[in-house]
Order: sequence, then C-alpha cells, then structure tokens
Amino acid sequence: MSTTTTAEATPSSLFRIEQLNETNWVPWKRRVTAIFRERALLKIIEGTTLKPVTADPDKPTADEKKQIERWEELDGKAQTQIELTLSDSQMVHIAGAKTAAEMWTQLKQVKERGGKL
Repeated sequence: MSTTTTAEATPSSLFRIEQLNETNWVPWKRRVTAIFRERALLKIIEGTTLKPVTADPDKPTADEKKQIERWEELDGKAQTQIELTLSDSQMVHIAGAKTAAEMWTQLKQVKERGGKL
C-alpha cells in the first residue's frame, strides 16, 4: 500500500508524492527535488546557502537579524518538506539532523551507498 502526502506551499500549489520508503528512493528524490526547486529551497538542502553569520555575535545588526530569520524560515520549510514526505520507517535516517541540509545528506548517505546517485 502506497502512502502519498500533500506538500503545500500555497493553496494553489499542491503536490502529491509517495512517501519515501525502503524501495522508492530514486523516484522520491527526483520528485522532492523538483518541489525544492519550485519553492526556491534547493540551495538550502544542498547546503550551498548557509546560515548567515554576524560580524559581532553579541550585537547583530537589524539587517543581519533579518537575513538569519529569512534563512531559518527557508530551512524550516525545507525540513518540514522532508519530514512530511518520509514514511515512519524512514524517520530514523534523519535523527539528530539540525538543518535541512543535514537531513538531506543523511538520507543520501543511507540511500546511495556513498552519497551520489
């Protein structure tokens, strides 16, 4: 029995994909990557858009705070996308991950036997 989830960005932008299970990594990865690309989250999961750092950690500027908040918002959306498209049996593979990029890397390491496919 396959389970599908609805990944919602806006009310007019619904995607239905089968949850990741033990046997569907390649099609799941392709579909969820398309969703990340559509939602401008691909660089977040790839780890190429990193969390901004402040020049002075004790006194971040208003602009730095805004940049950090925006990154945290995008990372949260990407994490949610991953979490809601995994079957219960696959959740163990993202245990301990603190960012969407860490989740994505852990999934690839488990599913691709070397991180690339």
